[in-house]
Amino acid sequence: EKVLRARLSDARFFYEEDQKLKIETALEKLEKIVYHEELGTLGDKVRRIRANAEQLAQAWGLDAETRRKVDRAAAICKFDLVTQMVYEFPELQGVMGEDYARLAGEDEEVARAVFEHYQPRFAGDSAPSSRVGAVVGMADKLDTIAACFSIGIVPTGSQDPYALRRQAAGIVQIIREHGLALTLTRLFDIALAGLRDTIGLKRPEDEIIRDLTEFFGLRVKNVLSEFARYDVVDAVMGAGADDVLATIRKAKALQDHL
Repeated sequence: EKVLRARLSDARFFYEEDQKLKIETALEKLEKIVYHEELGTLGDKVRRIRANAEQLAQAWGLDAETRRKVDRAAAICKFDLVTQMVYEFPELQGVMGEDYARLAGEDEEVARAVFEHYQPRFAGDSAPSSRVGAVVGMADKLDTIAACFSIGIVPTGSQDPYALRRQAAGIVQIIREHGLALTLTRLFDIALAGLRDTIGLKRPEDEIIRDLTEFFGLRVKNVLSEFARYDVVDAVMGAGADDVLATIRKAKALQDHL
């Protein structure tokens, strides 16, 4: 009981102190935190997420008001990483962001997206339910994967320190659940353009795209394997998986007519 009381009183102190921190001040602090030595600061990452999110929102055909919310959510999606609460309890990233954003008077959809953009967090977790959360989540995951691939961090065997497989599976899940008619080629173009304009590409672009295509192809194959026989999966994957939605529909149609 003593230990719990101390822990809870710490949490209350952090919570109350964090509310004195203005979102804009938190965003300035992100400029000083290194995300990765070759990929710049968290501030740089947020700028890439915003650029990706803007392109994705346009490709999705979202209206001007929703695009405005997407931009704001993308701009503040990482601000809670510098709060005392998340520093002490890292698993609360996103959870505290949503709460603090709401307390700071942010739009309800924007605040929700700060939490949702981390989804799906693990296998079996749900995808973001809102379009704002879905776009920002895809923008963030795309940047992480493309940035890592651009500097040669490609998962091999059981090695995947940046959880890139989970993030790619998350993108496929978002495309599937929101019925997005976006090709993988278009997604790669958006992500690589953001990197090219900021930190530059450390590897030839065609190599990065080849690796990304193969990597995402395996994630799509895993999805197909959930409901289709292996020979159906192989047949459908033979035509490539660039259009994820169409690939899933083809596999369903073949499986249903076997």
